[in-house]
Amino acid sequence: MSGAGSPSDTKGATPREEMSSCEDLAAIFRALGHPARLAIVRQLARQNDACCGEIVSHLPLAQSTVSQHLQVLKEAGLLSCDTRGRNCHYLLNREKLRQAEQSSNDFWSRLNSFETSGLQSDEPSVPTTK
Repeated sequence: MSGAGSPSDTKGATPREEMSSCEDLAAIFRALGHPARLAIVRQLARQNDACCGEIVSHLPLAQSTVSQHLQVLKEAGLLSCDTRGRNCHYLLNREKLRQAEQSSNDFWSRLNSFETSGLQSDEPSVPTTK
């Protein structure tokens, strides 16, 4: 992403480390990139845990759809599942959310620093996919 020692380095991170950080953040953004998943996270933030049926009762979605969204959040590490008998209770991984918040804040701060410092980034543009 940027050359070693350049002003655009993030706390001395190598280009490989910066790319990994961007990939991690992008995975979180993808997981949170659906309104239903954001609603699930918001609901779980209000309570300690909830089973799928409780989550479904707060959303205008079918149980199978909610289950798919829960799986995406779980795969991203944003949720954990505590099995109690036949029920799975979902809990927010608050540590992962804090890490995501910090990574996001760092990313936006870095972008803003380019604007305010007048520095040009030597990072290549992100290729588009079709």
